[in-house]
Formats: sequence, C-alpha cells, structure tokens
Amino acid sequence: MITTKEIKLEDIEKETKYYYENGYRFVTETCLEEEGKFKIIYTFEKDYQMDSFHVFVSPQEEVPSISKIYFAALPVENEIHEMFGIKFKNLVLDFQGLLFLGEYAPISPQASIEIMRRDKGDKNE
Repeated sequence: MITTKEIKLEDIEKETKYYYENGYRFVTETCLEEEGKFKIIYTFEKDYQMDSFHVFVSPQEEVPSISKIYFAALPVENEIHEMFGIKFKNLVLDFQGLLFLGEYAPISPQASIEIMRRDKGDKNE
C-alpha cells in the first residue's frame, strides 16, 4: 500500500530530508499534467512500504531540486524538465534540457501546454 499527501512547493526539501534522515530509499519522481498544472509525485520506500508526497506546480514555477539530498533524483529531474518544461533550481548537474533530446528537438514533448525554446535576440523573445 502506498500512502500519499499533498504538500506546498516550499516544503519539498524539508519533507525530503525527513525521508532521508529516517532511512528511506528514494524510488522515483513522476510528473503528470492535470488541468493546466503539473503534479509531481515523490516516492520513497522503507521496509517494503511505499510512501509518497506530491505537489502541484504551474508551468512558470521553479521547483526545488532534491538531488543534493538524493543524488539519484538527478536524472529524473532532468528528464521531467526536458519532457514537461518544469524548471528545477539547484540541480546538482543540470543538462539544460539536453539529457535525452537533441538541441533542435521539440520542447517538452509530453506537455500538452506549449513551452517554446527561444534563442537570445530572437524577434519573439
């Protein structure tokens, strides 16, 4: 059985530290789009029990990275950025949207909302 709870964006690091300090293993982060917002689900495990929390964020909000607490979150957060356009602040290693996609690939192919890449000096900037 998995338990889950909704938290505020500003509580992500505090909540993650709780799991780390209590011996939980980081399992994954998942992103879903729901009604124009994104739901990011953080999942942890200890003694065969899954536990999770989630946050709702708008496309414009920056999400605190948990990669300084759980290094294994690094590829997942880079992937979420690439696929959905969500920006994570303080990533241990930021691939700048080029982890899986090439430089000229479509931006945020999993998001149904439009997120566009613009070059500096572009007339539409």
